[in-house]
Amino acid sequence: MSAGPAITLDGRTLTPAAVVQIARGRAQARIDDAARERNAAAERLVRELLARGELVYGVSTGVGVLRSAPSALEDAGDHQWRLLRSHAGGGGAPLTVEVVRAAMAVRANQLGAGGAGVGDGFLDALMGLLEAGVTPFVRELGSLGTGDLTVLAEIGLVLGGEGDCWLGDQVVAAAEALASHGLAPVHFGPRDGIAFMSSNAASIGQAALVFHDASRLLESALGVAALSYEAAAADLAVLDPRVHAARPHPGQVEVARRLRNLLGESAPGERPGGSVIHDAFVFRCVPQVEGTLLEALERLAGVLEVELNVAGENALMLPGDGVALANGNFHAGILTLALDSLRGAMAQSASLVAARVSALLDPEVTGLAPQLAHDPGPDSGAMILEYTAHAAAAEVRSLAATAASQTTSVQSGIESHANFAGHSARRSSDALSRMAVAVSAELVLAVRALRLRGRPPLGPGVRPLYDAADTRLDPDMSDRPLSGDLEAARRLLFDDALWLEAEPGE
Repeated sequence: MSAGPAITLDGRTLTPAAVVQIARGRAQARIDDAARERNAAAERLVRELLARGELVYGVSTGVGVLRSAPSALEDAGDHQWRLLRSHAGGGGAPLTVEVVRAAMAVRANQLGAGGAGVGDGFLDALMGLLEAGVTPFVRELGSLGTGDLTVLAEIGLVLGGEGDCWLGDQVVAAAEALASHGLAPVHFGPRDGIAFMSSNAASIGQAALVFHDASRLLESALGVAALSYEAAAADLAVLDPRVHAARPHPGQVEVARRLRNLLGESAPGERPGGSVIHDAFVFRCVPQVEGTLLEALERLAGVLEVELNVAGENALMLPGDGVALANGNFHAGILTLALDSLRGAMAQSASLVAARVSALLDPEVTGLAPQLAHDPGPDSGAMILEYTAHAAAAEVRSLAATAASQTTSVQSGIESHANFAGHSARRSSDALSRMAVAVSAELVLAVRALRLRGRPPLGPGVRPLYDAADTRLDPDMSDRPLSGDLEAARRLLFDDALWLEAEPGE
């Protein structure tokens, strides 16, 4: 893993950007001393409650519908083993390494918030996995949004030397992976298993990755839209600040401002057929549509600011008061709603992008060759990218179906509500990847149109994006496969060097 600067997990200030750095192996993580002490105080309270003969859920009792069944205290550590083993029943495809690492980083930080009370050795073992780059093999299905039970159980098993891990691109037994990195299995304390599982850390971690990447994609997409304005000689009066002051939704106002900065004093080129009353929606409505996406991202940022740093365990250990309180802080409905809203905004954005792709291929809009072909007729030009962009946008729209509208009841009605945050996070990640395809197609076409127009863009803010794309995209205008261009454009959209504005909420 990275030898870069360490990110401190203090249970209070973890951000999506920090989660991304840890998840993608660009930074190490360390536990803050104060956070470690908060967890230790909670663990002492667990032992005090047990010594007083009080029932502690999942420690001296069973769980779920078996919550009233007693468990012998003399084998408390073994009880935690049994809980982890019995809950390690995930199905479906494996989660990616970066999502599992994000889950571990988020959970370690949450433990430092002081409501869980795992043993210090357990916390050290978790940090050891992150530092060594040992990633548990975890399957995606098993969470209802009221705790990522199967994901965290399968991670917990690895800490004890059971289960499987990724070793490079191979899946090996956890015992082998731990030994190869000089790590020892942990001996579980009285609450390690149930406390570790009492979290939505995987859903939160994946949401942090989505937030980071979607913020970056939006910023790049605005740059691509600005290139399209120039390529189509679109009317820039639609960005006039007076227009947006008349309908001052913050996201709309901000997107219009960013587009004005990108385009500067760029003058429209010659329009086919002379002037028109106004342009199509694909150019007139960019601030309104992308402003909605910006506001959805800012809403998600606010939710993550809280969720990354919560003590959401049931029961919640309160060492200062000497009590443990049953609660529902494991319910992640607020995260589900924020992610659902983000996907809805992405669907609107991807649809507008795909429509702009169609516009760039239309000579009635650009005044250029049909399909931006080198030799229209014998050459088909870039027509196939219209199909690809609309196929991608259709998938984003399909993925926009809400997870929060679903619910279920399990455990004989004891756990009678669900929100499916993990499902929403995975759908958001998938939608993001499809939206990137649509924006990539627009970038390829905007650059192609500007090349055919015979001039680079005039807007100073967007010139770096054009220059980078002009360098990376094949200048050959004859008929040839365009998949390589799409992939080069996609990589460019997420290029750190082209990050134009700070991310919302970071």
